[in-house]
Amino acid sequence: MRKTRKRIIGAATAVSALALMLTGCSENTGTTSASSSAAGVTIDAAHSVGAMDNYNVGTTFKATEPVNISLLYRDMPNYPVQNNWMIFQKLTANQNVSFTRTDIQFSDWQTKRGLTVSGGDAPEVMPVFYSGEETPYVSSGVLLPISDYVQYMPNFQKDLQQFGLSDYLDTKRQSDGKYYQLPGLMEIAKIQYSIIVRDDAWKAAGLTDDPATMDDLTTALQKLQQTGMCGSTALSTANNAKDILQGFAPGYNTQAGDWMWQGGSAYWDASQNPATYVFSGAQDQYKSLLSYMANWVSTGVMDKESLTQSTSDNTQAEAKFTSGQVCATTGNDQDAGKYQQELNGNGINTTVHMLRIPAGPYGDYITGGQRFSSGMIFGAKLAQDPHFKAILQFVDWLYYSPEGIEFAQWGVQCPSGVTDSTQCTYTKDSSGTRKLLTDINNNQNLNPGSDRKNLTSVYGFSNGVFWPANGTFKDLMLSYYSPIMQDFSNKMADKKELPTPPATPMDQDTLDQVAGYYTPLRDMENTNLTNFILGTQSIDSGWANYTSQLKSNNMDQYIQLYNSSVKQ
Repeated sequence: MRKTRKRIIGAATAVSALALMLTGCSENTGTTSASSSAAGVTIDAAHSVGAMDNYNVGTTFKATEPVNISLLYRDMPNYPVQNNWMIFQKLTANQNVSFTRTDIQFSDWQTKRGLTVSGGDAPEVMPVFYSGEETPYVSSGVLLPISDYVQYMPNFQKDLQQFGLSDYLDTKRQSDGKYYQLPGLMEIAKIQYSIIVRDDAWKAAGLTDDPATMDDLTTALQKLQQTGMCGSTALSTANNAKDILQGFAPGYNTQAGDWMWQGGSAYWDASQNPATYVFSGAQDQYKSLLSYMANWVSTGVMDKESLTQSTSDNTQAEAKFTSGQVCATTGNDQDAGKYQQELNGNGINTTVHMLRIPAGPYGDYITGGQRFSSGMIFGAKLAQDPHFKAILQFVDWLYYSPEGIEFAQWGVQCPSGVTDSTQCTYTKDSSGTRKLLTDINNNQNLNPGSDRKNLTSVYGFSNGVFWPANGTFKDLMLSYYSPIMQDFSNKMADKKELPTPPATPMDQDTLDQVAGYYTPLRDMENTNLTNFILGTQSIDSGWANYTSQLKSNNMDQYIQLYNSSVKQ
């Protein structure tokens, strides 16, 4: 799949969707088989059947008796689940674990998983849940408060501390002080979207290094424009210019673009004294970012259709780049790889690369918290399973240990001298370099060829159900990236993260108020964003009227709900 992020908020479901983004009021009504203590909840012997006595960091998990886990499974059309996948066979043989699956087709995932979770018989383990998506189910008691039991998950605790993510996880606690979702943890942030440029045009323009500042970026695009190699316009952005706005915004100390509404446009401005939530769409910094983009349109550096084309169909922008009408576009590493192939197929013999996102006026930042990935929630009935402790150990090993992640990501390492893809999927040399077998490819196209067996669809590995969406450890993340993404990730690695915003737990009445303010504010901001950048509305003369309209639509009251809910 091209997209790895989740568009969560929709106008038709504002109340429930905002609940996904806010840490809501909850009361755990589930029962447990254990006694509570300051260190968590103790799992008794009756619910530790099959667990390892000596399980710890560095231990390969294997249940002491067969364990079956009820699993909510997201079934993707490009790799439909197969009962004979190697991943299932190896987990049964080596970990003594099998699954009873509840399969949900991806096309029905959002709707049917909600019905499944809330229906009173939620499976024990439910992967592919992003932070916040658990909130609507908490108050009913159908979920396990997993924070009570992480003392049985040593790899998770180690990664959390090693990656410096403990404070951010604390922002996900509900009003009862507990969290109900285990996120995927990333050692380095995976920033997916940037500007992709043709290297032949880049060199012809006399450019070598990536731009260090936003002004340098404009100068570079102007030089591309002047080469005449790609028409008169340098850049045509895919995804309606929203993704690149999101990438630029942290350097302005704001948030912008369509995805900003995942957080309801409430932005934690740590530069203020005291720090506070503000409405990002009314910030002077946001205004400066829109002015920057508007200058691109007015000078012809970026074509106007970057703001008017469909957000769901990038064909137009992609065709401009791959046919040579423009020298730059936007996208992720998968896009860049596809563009590379299409350019060559169109007779344009060049390479492409992704520009490091430049530092903005505020500094060289990315948004805080981008090192959480898809994780999982747990049905409350897991606490009643005799294999409760064993299942937590298994989850800890598979999703948070280097050994488990490598297995879920790369598959089975071949013994020395073995290259039979019915037995194993990759080799690893003495330096730690991993290579897929010659007849296997993956979704990152590491081993191109039309006759290759796909690691996910044929074997079940690199599957978001068993592997956090973007990996965990830096070594494993980079090992699986295309050369284009490896280069981009290394260039982005030294960016600083903006401060983590505090939690804002809200009761249902407050959530309902927020949802009532949400839609008109969102629509007003999105409309004016496009008009300001296109120049159909002057930023200089129209800004005061725009912010006045925001105020008349309860902007101040909306933000006050966030600030009054800040968890001290």
